[in-house]
Amino acid sequence: MNSSFNMKKHKIIFKNILFIVFTGVLWIIFPGNVSAQNKSFSEIAVTAGGPGSLFSYDVEGAAISRSLNFNFGLEYTYHFNTRFGMSLGAEYQSYKSKANAPDISGAYETLDFEAEHFEFRYSMKKFQEEQKIGFINIPIMFLYQNQEYHFYVRGGGKIGIPILGKFDSNYDLSTSGYYPQYNGELFDPEFMGFGQFDNIRASGNSDFNISYIASLEIGIKHKLGKNNLYLGFYIDYGLNDISDKKKLPVNYVVTENDVELEYNSILNSEYVDEIKTMAFGVKLRYSIFRF
Repeated sequence: MNSSFNMKKHKIIFKNILFIVFTGVLWIIFPGNVSAQNKSFSEIAVTAGGPGSLFSYDVEGAAISRSLNFNFGLEYTYHFNTRFGMSLGAEYQSYKSKANAPDISGAYETLDFEAEHFEFRYSMKKFQEEQKIGFINIPIMFLYQNQEYHFYVRGGGKIGIPILGKFDSNYDLSTSGYYPQYNGELFDPEFMGFGQFDNIRASGNSDFNISYIASLEIGIKHKLGKNNLYLGFYIDYGLNDISDKKKLPVNYVVTENDVELEYNSILNSEYVDEIKTMAFGVKLRYSIFRF
């Protein structure tokens, strides 16, 4: 039910974005309908923003800390006239966070290498995990400028495409297997994946879904020769849950000869309710070409 609802919500958001793009294209093709008195022009600018960016998520029993991050990109703006315009572009946005917990425990049913059903139990003590995530954001923004007071407002949306997801974990792991058919719990042997495994260090990739973002920016404009410098405050707010809960933190994998324990990010597990993106701070934009 939830996946169906999320799919419908994403389709509605996507249709709205298509409508915005279609409307903007019509404005570009027929700029005279917007303002017959002002000449249109184009502008290409480099952008940089920060320092606030965060993954909004919670893990029960864990403390979440976040680092300062920045974004940078390239943007094309078509000015219908001296007041109104529309921007398209691409920017890279990074996120960093860290989760710390005294103990994260879980259990699930699986099969051992003799095809016996049992409940695999695990406990990750002194749990620490660092996450580094990167998105390519594609902004679709509308621009209003006041020439008299030299301020501007940008508003619209962004589509965030995940291109980087890395994690590094460290914890002490204890595992056991409970066999309800025998009413017994095994705490060894290690070749079956049961026992005490201290100082586990794991790293790998984490997966995320596309982020749909509402964006607003307000600032001032300053003329530098033939070019323009824009300085403002911005906020990018993620509208949807981007979590991809397809993995287990400790996955019990049976091989031909023994058992291997596969370690995954806590962000790709059911321990995380939902994940949303957010970025805010100061945005600097400098036009390098105007034509």
